[in-house]
Amino acid sequence: MCAVRALCVPVLVAGTAGACTNADEPEVRHVAESFAGADPAGRCQLLAASTRTALEQDDSSPCPAAVAGLPLGSGEVRSVEVWGQDALVHLSDDSIFLTRGPNGWQVSAAACRPDGERPYVCQLEGS
Repeated sequence: MCAVRALCVPVLVAGTAGACTNADEPEVRHVAESFAGADPAGRCQLLAASTRTALEQDDSSPCPAAVAGLPLGSGEVRSVEVWGQDALVHLSDDSIFLTRGPNGWQVSAAACRPDGERPYVCQLEGS
């Protein structure tokens, strides 16, 4: 799965130019907080379609069972960065990426950790 690696590069490059306040920030924060506090079925409802499909295919099990086996964060939101259709939210114990689609903001990757100078490595990501 490399979709998040491609997604992270523009986010990190944009981040070096400095993020500005965005009108979408409260909604992104709300989705991230909901994801962090949800049970596995609730987390599945907040996933982008491609992320949910990739998870179910990779794990060969329904989304709630597959999500339950991942080290997803449940901490509080520390920061929110929004660039156009993409966002990065740092929780106290995880970093998650969101994308804005036809159904609003959804989680596109989670259980993400920085990988030195390379993009983030995420255990949950779309294809």
